[in-house]
Amino acid sequence: MAATNIGANMIIETNGFGMNMLFVGTHKGQSMGLPMTEAPLIVVSKKGERFEDESKGYLAACHKMTEKGIKLADWIFDEKTYQKFRDGCLKPMFETEVVNKYDSLEALAKGEGIDAQKLKQTIERYNSDVAKGKDSVLGRSKLLQTIDKPPFYAFECGPKIYTSYSGIEINREGQVMDTRGKPVEGLYAAGDVTGHLAYQCNLGGGGISGISMATVYGRIAGTNAAKSKSV
Repeated sequence: MAATNIGANMIIETNGFGMNMLFVGTHKGQSMGLPMTEAPLIVVSKKGERFEDESKGYLAACHKMTEKGIKLADWIFDEKTYQKFRDGCLKPMFETEVVNKYDSLEALAKGEGIDAQKLKQTIERYNSDVAKGKDSVLGRSKLLQTIDKPPFYAFECGPKIYTSYSGIEINREGQVMDTRGKPVEGLYAAGDVTGHLAYQCNLGGGGISGISMATVYGRIAGTNAAKSKSV
């Protein structure tokens, strides 16, 4: 661990050991993530249940899977979505992975090993919520579109670690937060040791690099540590 002392305060800037994950297809092992934030699809467990607001992106969904002990999930969408996005965000998935096509949701459930009754209930409720303009299950507010036009498509995948990150949480001032969400007196952090800020900020896992975490929060943490009077 590399550390720099500033008076009675300490700034920590180092590489840590957390995890950043992406969905990887079970057939060819190709990683996929982008369609979740660009196309109106849902993600369900083998129990036929949604478990995360899909529009938050792959990182939030993968972390939720590990929290709940869900080993496999299926992305499900219908012909409307396929026709609109087949030459866009869905194209890489069809080119490099295996996406199964079914004439009905019942056939999809059987083919993918999903609880058919629960999947039917999940999609019926989701479609009803879309019609009302509000996701009553997970609070999703973006990319809401019914799943009701056959054929239906399923992409089976699971979460895999593809980048290591650390896990120290900081606030906007660069202060390290304890397990109660309170700042630790005189302790500041910057760089990869602060974990994946994009995930902390609910940005779906992207958009903030290690360089920006180090330069931006290095300046913020250093400035605030130098000003601090804590002993």
